[in-house]
Amino acid sequence: MRDITFPYITEEYLQGYREHYEGIDPTVSLQENAVSKISRVKSFLTFMAHGFKRLSDWLFKRDLIRGWSRSPIKSSLQVTTSDFYIKNIAHFVKYMSCKGSRLNQNDMTVKKRELVAILKSLRKKVVIHQMQVKRVKMEGLPSHKDIIACLTAATTRIPQLLDVMASNPTTATRLLLYGYLTLHWSCIYGHRPGVYSNMTNAEVRKAETTGTAFGYLIHVSNHKTANAFGEAQLYLTIEEFGWMKRWLDIKETLTCTQNRYFLYTAGKNPSRNLAYFLRLAWADVGLKGPINFTDIRTFHADNAKRFQDPGNRQRVSDCGRILFQESFFEGDCGHTAALQSHCKQRQQH
Repeated sequence: MRDITFPYITEEYLQGYREHYEGIDPTVSLQENAVSKISRVKSFLTFMAHGFKRLSDWLFKRDLIRGWSRSPIKSSLQVTTSDFYIKNIAHFVKYMSCKGSRLNQNDMTVKKRELVAILKSLRKKVVIHQMQVKRVKMEGLPSHKDIIACLTAATTRIPQLLDVMASNPTTATRLLLYGYLTLHWSCIYGHRPGVYSNMTNAEVRKAETTGTAFGYLIHVSNHKTANAFGEAQLYLTIEEFGWMKRWLDIKETLTCTQNRYFLYTAGKNPSRNLAYFLRLAWADVGLKGPINFTDIRTFHADNAKRFQDPGNRQRVSDCGRILFQESFFEGDCGHTAALQSHCKQRQQH
């Protein structure tokens, strides 16, 4: 749908909508989202304009949107995806002012009300689908023992991989190192992968200058929910931050490291394959089955919900990072003393 071409005035209007969505300083991710958003709008306009020869006056939009909405609903798309597409179009309709068109305010009001009614009618199916997906997801979450195994393995494997990168660097070793680093961070904090991929060398070096005897706190400014929650945080012990400092030193001896991101790639953009690297490390630990960042995030959220009182949950939320509490260990006596000590260091900080 991205290759569909409309009359010049329509294309110009769509470009204005794209610029409105991106804002004045769009990230790479936001720009890519804008391209997808415009593609869906073009698909909608193509459906609505079928049989109309004149598109510049936008009168084709007087047709019922209900007819278009049946298209994604009756397709092979999941109901949540259909709901997302319709919300995409609702956002576009809300944006429209259509100066120079023959659409009046009453036309726009009718369109908005129709979209609200369509979304309302889908709400029941969306909620049921989400509950079904969540139930399946909860059944496949990693166990406490899996998380312990990952943290224990990372403590050994990360220094080993750094040694290899210092003496005989290869792409395979670097990617496995990325996998172990992101696995280790996720098992403690449960951040989205965008926090790790967008973390810059400058942010790591800044943390080095403000470190304390307890450890180092890294602030990552560019991530998905920065608009709502501000900077993401990673608190690292002296040993853990030592791995990062060593990696910065090793990077300076390698070629093609002009990339400003801590987990650098050959180009200028942040790494987009962290989920694959995570699976590499997961398999290297010796664990079976699929894994992704969302599974680990859900594990943390479920643990906090089941074992923490409301006050503790609020404290964790306010801090902006997942803290292991002693109640994390309730019901499982097989956790190692090393991990308990590891958690207490963070609590002291």
